[in-house]
Amino acid sequence: MVRVALSILAVVVASAALPAHGGQYRGPRLPVTQPPTVPRTPGAPGTPTTGGGGVPMPVPRGPATPAPPNTGGTTGIPIVASEELGWQTWWEFNKEPFLHRQTARLMVPVSGSDDFYLGARRQSGVTERWQPTQKELVERAVPALAALLAGENNREVQGACLVALAKIGRDAPGFELTTELAARVRRDDQEVSETAVLALGLAGQARAVAPLRALLLDEPDGRRLVDREAVRPRTRAFAAYALGILARRGADPAQQQVVRDALWRQLRDPTLTDRDVRTAAVTAIGVLRADPERAADKRLSWVAVEDLLRWFGDSLGPSEETVQSHAPIAVARLLGRGGSPLHQQCKQRFAAELTAPSPRGAAILQSCTIALGMLVRGGDGDAGDVAAVQVLQQTYERTRDRATRQFAAIALGRIGGDEVSKWLQSAYVRGSKANDRPWLAIALGLAAEPAGRRGAPDAHVATMLLQDLGEAASNDLRCALVVGLGLTGYEPAAAAVQRLLQQNEADEPFAGYLCISLALLGDTSAVPLLQEMLERSARRPFLLMQCAVALGCLGDHDATARLLTMLDGDHSLAVLAAVAAAVGRIGDRRAIEPLVSMAADGERSRLARAFLAAALGGVGDKDELPWNTPFAIDCNYLTTVDTLTNGSTGVLDIL
Repeated sequence: MVRVALSILAVVVASAALPAHGGQYRGPRLPVTQPPTVPRTPGAPGTPTTGGGGVPMPVPRGPATPAPPNTGGTTGIPIVASEELGWQTWWEFNKEPFLHRQTARLMVPVSGSDDFYLGARRQSGVTERWQPTQKELVERAVPALAALLAGENNREVQGACLVALAKIGRDAPGFELTTELAARVRRDDQEVSETAVLALGLAGQARAVAPLRALLLDEPDGRRLVDREAVRPRTRAFAAYALGILARRGADPAQQQVVRDALWRQLRDPTLTDRDVRTAAVTAIGVLRADPERAADKRLSWVAVEDLLRWFGDSLGPSEETVQSHAPIAVARLLGRGGSPLHQQCKQRFAAELTAPSPRGAAILQSCTIALGMLVRGGDGDAGDVAAVQVLQQTYERTRDRATRQFAAIALGRIGGDEVSKWLQSAYVRGSKANDRPWLAIALGLAAEPAGRRGAPDAHVATMLLQDLGEAASNDLRCALVVGLGLTGYEPAAAAVQRLLQQNEADEPFAGYLCISLALLGDTSAVPLLQEMLERSARRPFLLMQCAVALGCLGDHDATARLLTMLDGDHSLAVLAAVAAAVGRIGDRRAIEPLVSMAADGERSRLARAFLAAALGGVGDKDELPWNTPFAIDCNYLTTVDTLTNGSTGVLDIL
């Protein structure tokens, strides 16, 4: 699909050839494990250029230079920056379930519950009016995308159509989805080939397990599928991710076991040194748990957890720690919150890593911190949970790694409970305004979010955040405060947020997050204001996207008509990207016919038609949350590899 990197201060869209993968804004960050892939942009390498409408494009950067140590608030412990990152990065990876909380189409499961990491199928009843029908998808959307796929060999169009068709996940007369996807795996273009591999898993059809397994294991059938003497490592990594998603969707325990065995075989293969394939294998194992109430799924999870714990404990050397660091998160995804003996073993194991006299590297500490936030129970926890909370609090106060400190704040917010919330409030008051308070504001919102969803919002926390909003000097803190305030669900704050939006519309980042705050607060009275702002934001893609997201969350399906008008106009690629993503997010069936008509118009540019295909796939998406949500929620995006996320072509970056 088309790459779209939406920056806080600008929207970056390359004006030359763009990769076949899609992209979505994940906030400012750089991979720790390797420098980001240099995009194919006009001009010499490292030369600033512009996207559509003259928007400045940042120069690709290598690994970040550590910032000067600071005192880390009141602890006096020097903080070592393992990464130049912002809370926005965490939010963009984790926002989807919270945003969908307010939509009429979905009731989001409780944070940390067993259904949290993958959206439910589209709901019935009140939402039927807006959902595409089977007839509309099979007779209009799929044939239109199939025709575009067959008639246009361009990389961007091919990638967009492959992902769109996989999202819809349906055959049509004369079009068998799995066959068509498999046929493009042998394309010479690596990006189209790996997109087709990923689409085989995303489509959700059981018959794709065999070819994906053959690709992962580099078996003869896999080599024939790619028409090569050996399957490339990147292709094998994408096959691993695809198998994880496909097995998670399935209801066949035997199929899940086949997938788990293949992934484990790759992870334990002593001859396999490629970090992308190994990281993909452990990450995919972590998303296999489909139904926590089914005995077969529980058994599979328990066995996988025990295997991962042993592998995580192996002394493989510092060079392997970035791969091993994905094991704690995979374990936490498989188990969820609980108090079983296996839960206790995992909590103690990860807490021990954080308190060890000679700790392992930062990647391990970061992931153990995140994992505890996923495993530990809040107010109803036992002594083991209390001990783990204390370890996280000590980690926040004492760690020298800035990212581990920030993840500890988020982990405590994930756990929640009255005592944790009081501790976070105290840490917020004494924390550094520049480095600590933005993260703690998000953590306080997370801790208050479950109560707000139950209709009993924490007025004290909300009032504290709202009051500090009026005193905050930095835009980074102001943006974090409005997101944290939105998470509390404290509806009386909505009027103040509306006023701030009216007063700060010219400040695109702040205004964008104010829109998100109104969506999180469920403030339907803001719809007219947001509608007007949408009309005025045609040249401000970040604000346009956030405004459209808010309108969709608040149930304004009339926004689709406004967005389609923009898609049909003469706008920059950045705007087209934002609009196409917003149309897909809203998912209004009335968009199908206009999108089909526009996508078939050969006078439009190839990139424009790729965006239209992406929008059509979003409208017909069989999932309520983005397909890569199981991989994105609570990931350690600092210890990643290129195929997981690099800002443009990883599985977490594809729309």
